[in-house]
Amino acid sequence: MSASDFFQKLKASLPRLESRILNDVIAVEAENFHAKNFRDEGFTDVALAKWPARKKADKNPAQRALLVQTGTLKGHALKGRVQGNSVVFSFPLEYMRVHNEGGRSGRGTGFDMPRRQFVGESEYLKKRIEDKARRLMDQFLNSL
Repeated sequence: MSASDFFQKLKASLPRLESRILNDVIAVEAENFHAKNFRDEGFTDVALAKWPARKKADKNPAQRALLVQTGTLKGHALKGRVQGNSVVFSFPLEYMRVHNEGGRSGRGTGFDMPRRQFVGESEYLKKRIEDKARRLMDQFLNSL
């Protein structure tokens, strides 16, 4: 195969590679990262920062996990969608943002929700995406 043929084939294949990186790498790794944060009950940037414990003990002696009373918040946090050339995770539920960022909640006067971040910028996630994308690109280039 000539260099010209190789570059033509590469150019024609790049949109498919970009789509695979968005769908198979970024979206999957971000969803796995968010699920990990819920399992760990904390947020991993460079290191794990555990969420603050509840102020009141739960009525259930088994002590359910934080932020997963019904699973609705966790379910929405794991659903990303590819939009153009990026993956978007939104806060479709009103209370998701206040749980993720902390601050004033609608539960009466004077109540400040502690920050229990599960979505956001993370060196850990960035490294996972870079490593997996690099492996995918190596496989892709070897297959040309």
